Amino acid sequence: MSAARPGESLSPFFDRYVYKQTPLKEFLDKYELALHKKHKEEYIADIESRSSSPSLKTRCSFELQLSSMYTREIFIKFQHEVEEIYSCFGTTQLHADGPVIIFLVKERILGEGTRREIRDFEVLYSRTAGEVRCICRCFNFYGYLCRHSLCVLNFNGVEEIPPNYILSRWKKDYKRLYVPDHSPGGADGTDRIQWCNQLSRSALQVVEEGIISLDHYNVVLQAFQESLSKVHDVELKQK
Repeated sequence: MSAARPGESLSPFFDRYVYKQTPLKEFLDKYELALHKKHKEEYIADIESRSSSPSLKTRCSFELQLSSMYTREIFIKFQHEVEEIYSCFGTTQLHADGPVIIFLVKERILGEGTRREIRDFEVLYSRTAGEVRCICRCFNFYGYLCRHSLCVLNFNGVEEIPPNYILSRWKKDYKRLYVPDHSPGGADGTDRIQWCNQLSRSALQVVEEGIISLDHYNVVLQAFQESLSKVHDVELKQK
């Protein structure tokens, strides 16, 4: 699957098939054709990712663990965090509250020129809950653990990343249904083709997230029902 970050867009891909004046029926036909071609390309990329093993750059057990699980694209990003562990030092325990411990991890950050600055990162760790959270929020933003969290896991003798921090969407055997498009700007005020395009993309993105688990499904289903109710309210107000 693709690991597109906010700001990246798939619109150039669809521009090969549709344009602003494309009739609705023709748009739907070409849109389906474009998605089919995109899925085929993703399928080929998935095959290549599963059949090849990325080269390891360290002896870190975390790198070895995820090298056989992550797709190549996301593994390279995670691998960078593993390599940057060397810039972290001085992992120390600040305080504890029962099973929850707060650690401090220092990191040498490249500043202006060749000068390096030392920054502190607090990491919450609970062995019983299998939880590790860093104030840099790397996992929240990108979906993989940061170098600071890896340092704390290593400091506590943990050799494998907890399963709750290995997202299914990054795995080689996970088939992504849709890659969201974050095209710049809002929708045209009169272009119904663009409305259909953007609504279809957004709906498919939500559906993809909704099939991860039963909890995801229930949240998405409720959100759809609430959205439909709000749309009906708009219709009533316009009458």
